[in-house]
Amino acid sequence: MAAGAAFVVVLAGVGAARLLGDSTVGWAWVAAGALVSAAGVWAGVPETGPVLLAGGALTGLAATAALTRSRWAPTAGAGVAAVVGWAALSGAAGRPWAALGGALCSGVGPWLALASLLPPPAWRRNPGPWLLGVHTVLVILAARWIGVNPHAGWGRVAVVAAAGLAVAAAARWRA
Repeated sequence: MAAGAAFVVVLAGVGAARLLGDSTVGWAWVAAGALVSAAGVWAGVPETGPVLLAGGALTGLAATAALTRSRWAPTAGAGVAAVVGWAALSGAAGRPWAALGGALCSGVGPWLALASLLPPPAWRRNPGPWLLGVHTVLVILAARWIGVNPHAGWGRVAVVAAAGLAVAAAARWRA
């Protein structure tokens, strides 16, 4: 399951980079999503030390970018996913469902990476608030429904994955 969780983290990096590369989606929405993901990993894995370090670093990075009026480059998406993924996988402490649930706390990111196989959408308005809301719901599901439960099962993973894919498809329709 660790390999599957690592694959989800890689997809999350691609999806976050895709969002950061889109000029209509502000970097602050991606930063907020990264903080929500870190909170989900904190709630879903047994060892919280790594995510406290990662969350502190992400908070500092977001605050510094906001104070200096900078923005995150698309490559920052891969870095953020790697840091959150590291916290999820190392905090799982050998518990396979916690590792997968923690990786799925990347929320919308992996599914937007899969949607990137299609032509990029032309957003009519900023999709940040809508995407952050559904991202938060997916993170809560992954953390509390999969990560915490030692006998979560593939059915729950399939439900979260299907919900994420539905969000990616809905994001394309909203374009």
